[in-house]
Amino acid sequence: MQKHAESNQVVFHLIYHVLVFVVEMLVALLVVFGIVKCCQTSYRFCYEIFGSVSVEEEGPGADRDFEVKKSESVFQMAERLQEDGIIKNKYSFYARIFLMEHNQAVFRPGQYILNTSMDYEDIINVLTMSE
Repeated sequence: MQKHAESNQVVFHLIYHVLVFVVEMLVALLVVFGIVKCCQTSYRFCYEIFGSVSVEEEGPGADRDFEVKKSESVFQMAERLQEDGIIKNKYSFYARIFLMEHNQAVFRPGQYILNTSMDYEDIINVLTMSE
């Protein structure tokens, strides 16, 4: 009887350690998966800021009328650019403008024609040129 109780205790002890090991492995895999996803998202966001990104990578794109209003902030303008389908991400566009020198990021109010195949640099150049 005592041997049977000891063998049951060993079995339960073994099962407990196997389950703990499996849970630890699952947690480790979840952490690794989270780190990989964060790295991918960070890379994409940084590429949008510093790389050449446009809504339409190929083709002539579509022309869109856009008005820079005197009273709106740069972030509001970025939101409207994203809503109009001219840029991919308002946050990366705003970050790109934020990282520019202050005298280069002066947007001139007025009507502009922007194309969906323009990258952020082209769009900023058009919107900061004086007429």
